[in-house]
Amino acid sequence: MNIDTAARLPDYSAETQARVTDWKQRAKIRHKVAGIRTWHINLNPAAMASMAFSERDGKSMPVSSDARKPHVDWRGPFATQAGALMVEITTDKGLKGYGLGGGGLAGALVIDRHMKYFVLDRDPLDVEAIWDNLYHVTSIYGRRGLVIYALSGIELALWDLCGKILGVPVYNLITDQPRLRIPAYATGTDVSYYVSQGFTACKVPLRNGLAQGKKGFAANLETVRKAREAIGYDVDLMTDIYLRWDVDYTLRFADATSAIKLKWIEEPIALDNYEGMAKLVREIDSTWIVSGEHEFTRYGFRELLRWKAADMIQPDISWAGGFGECIKIANEAVALGIPTWPHQGGTPWGLHLIACLPMPCMAETFGPSRQAPENELYHRLRPTPRDGLFTLEDKPGFGVELDQKLLDAYTVDSL
Repeated sequence: MNIDTAARLPDYSAETQARVTDWKQRAKIRHKVAGIRTWHINLNPAAMASMAFSERDGKSMPVSSDARKPHVDWRGPFATQAGALMVEITTDKGLKGYGLGGGGLAGALVIDRHMKYFVLDRDPLDVEAIWDNLYHVTSIYGRRGLVIYALSGIELALWDLCGKILGVPVYNLITDQPRLRIPAYATGTDVSYYVSQGFTACKVPLRNGLAQGKKGFAANLETVRKAREAIGYDVDLMTDIYLRWDVDYTLRFADATSAIKLKWIEEPIALDNYEGMAKLVREIDSTWIVSGEHEFTRYGFRELLRWKAADMIQPDISWAGGFGECIKIANEAVALGIPTWPHQGGTPWGLHLIACLPMPCMAETFGPSRQAPENELYHRLRPTPRDGLFTLEDKPGFGVELDQKLLDAYTVDSL
């Protein structure tokens, strides 16, 4: 096991205290949290309502047969897209902050029945202390997964309030030299169309895994070969496996595609197989082996990093713990020479994170789609890059403004 990372772990207390002291001196009006609301929304336009297991007119919706397939890539109520959770935090002065988390109805229940009592009456500017306390009080049943999804939504709503209280974008709370123009890469299969829209990098999901055998392996090779032929070699090409392979399969695929010049292979094997991921990083030179989309908090990423189990990490700001936590994760990674490219970076929250990361990267976006199935809420929460670039504005907070009517219209379930 590789454990030759720095023995002394970072102590953030002094830095955090200095930041909060400065904020409180600058704040013209002090606020306290007066209320927390959540909405379970479906941000996956391709997911059918019948996959949400919700109730309509007192009757449970049927479980889709797709949900019973033996793989984790499904669209039920706790799936990360179909189970998106919007958190709204209101202060005693009427200011509202918004954060996107996850966990669906279960995440909403954790917030409503437990977490909110440790947030009410607190000063939003104490966001990092609130996070530490919430992580501690939920640690006996949390630390990963659904609870951290919910905690992420709260944390982002609090950072949104911090920016609005101080009248500055969130990125300016961390740096006075943000990256305001961020290159985007497109995830999907319509790679020729993406390149025509100005994207200089594309990521293709590969659907075949161990169960599909030799035919599936050949089909995966054909997919990336056709994609490379379609976009040429001036455009970066990445693949997303979503945990379908094992170590041997990945080694064979990397060898077979070395001439295709893939930029990375993403999440090829089981999440907790750090030893296997470390072997892939050691033995594959033709492309990056990347992971972290489904890792949680600085503590989980420290394990990934000490195993040297990724050439690049991909924390998701709405799942890994929130804005401040992802900043800590990225800073600890860069100290080891590991870059951070956030998963789903092309959200309002993710773009503010990328704007102040220690190393530059690209922001992931889904599509664009020629069929345009996205709804109004999806568009509000997924900015559209122009000519392959996102441009950040200088609105206070994360620049997200929503209303109850819009959120209610796309609510899947409610407590």
